[in-house]
Amino acid sequence: MIKNDSLWAACIVYYQDISALSNLIECLDLQTLKPAEIFIADNNSEIHIDKNKFKLPININKVNENLGFAAGANLAIQMAINKNYQKIILFSQDVLMESDSCEKMVKSISGDNQVVFPTMKNRHNNKIFSNGGTVNKLTGKIKLQNKYKGKKVFWADGSCLGFTATTYLNVNGLFEKYFMYFEDVDFCYRIKNLGGQMVHAETITSQKPNGPNAVLRSRNSIMFARRTKSTLMQITVTLRNFFGAILLFVKFDFKNSFSRLLGIYKGWTSEIE
Repeated sequence: MIKNDSLWAACIVYYQDISALSNLIECLDLQTLKPAEIFIADNNSEIHIDKNKFKLPININKVNENLGFAAGANLAIQMAINKNYQKIILFSQDVLMESDSCEKMVKSISGDNQVVFPTMKNRHNNKIFSNGGTVNKLTGKIKLQNKYKGKKVFWADGSCLGFTATTYLNVNGLFEKYFMYFEDVDFCYRIKNLGGQMVHAETITSQKPNGPNAVLRSRNSIMFARRTKSTLMQITVTLRNFFGAILLFVKFDFKNSFSRLLGIYKGWTSEIE
């Protein structure tokens, strides 16, 4: 592995939004600590990336179908690992950051079995939506929080996460069968279960989040609960989704109510290994 602590790789999952991707790459070029290289997984986007437009060295691997965020992330990260980068920051394509955000995150990666995460703002309303996330087995509630709560943090939004290659390899990367959403919960939770830490970097990044559809929300939360092997969590997460579907039905939102129920079914019938 590359030993220089200031060297790091930016890994990006790209799909269709070339404007957002260009803004992120330009933002990376303005950082006080720039990435040594950028690795992009292109999930079969229609708009070609002209890497010659940018100053930073860019490596692109375009696949012939949309593999989803988790598989794209694994592809980009593995490209960086193959070139011996030890420190990695994973980005979704719509992230922007303060000029010293990457420096603060890279310096916060002090060892293995850590996941470094920033404060994340929603650019739709300029409000903080992520300072790490919690998992409550008793209630089945899995959510992001807008205030940092130290040891209670079990995961963070996957749009911007820093870690070492060793940390990533220790948990065999992101679980690809989620396709998108909850792969960040799963990834961080597995690292925590190995005795790892969630480390908050005092910096602000932002994105324009669009939450998962009702089917994916239910399906992936149940898949995650099953993967924890906690019977209590499997029960509480399933019940939470079921009561959510009932509440939508009472509100005459029949489409999303059915989608939640379909997600429950898919969550219990999908492969989790």
